[in-house]
This record gives sequence, C-alpha cells and structure tokens, in this order.
Amino acid sequence: MTRHASDTSARADEVQFGLLRAMSPQRKGEILTALTLAVQDLALAGLRVQHPDATDDELRLRLAVRRLGAETVRRIWGWSAESS
Repeated sequence: MTRHASDTSARADEVQFGLLRAMSPQRKGEILTALTLAVQDLALAGLRVQHPDATDDELRLRLAVRRLGAETVRRIWGWSAESS
C-alpha cells in the first residue's frame, strides 16, 4: 500500500511522482537549488525583521548559526551573536 499526504489524492501523488521520475538528474538538481535558495531568502528576510540594524554580513553569520550551530560559527569565523 502506497502512502500519500493527507491533503493529496493518491492520483495526484501518482502524477507528481511520475513527473519526478521522468526528470533528468540535472533538472532535479536545478529544482533543489532553486528551492534551497528560496528557503535561504525567506530565512534572511525573517532575520532582517528580527535584527533590523544588522549588516548583511551579520545576517549571513546569523543564518550560518541556524544552519551550523553557534559553536561552529564561533570556531570558524570567530563570531558570536552575544558579541553583536
């Protein structure tokens, strides 16, 4: 038995997964890259709202903290949110 999302019909899943299977690896990579960049843009927009006076560099570091953790960002870039 195939599982599908509760808000999606089994037929819609069939069509969607059929389209995904038919895509080339390159096209799947392009879509993944576009989605990743869109999520990054949304995260940065949220950080801009939370920290309106932050520079672009600081916002990128804050995004890195979300992705990598505060300790990793401190070790690699020597930056801490507490020091800002």
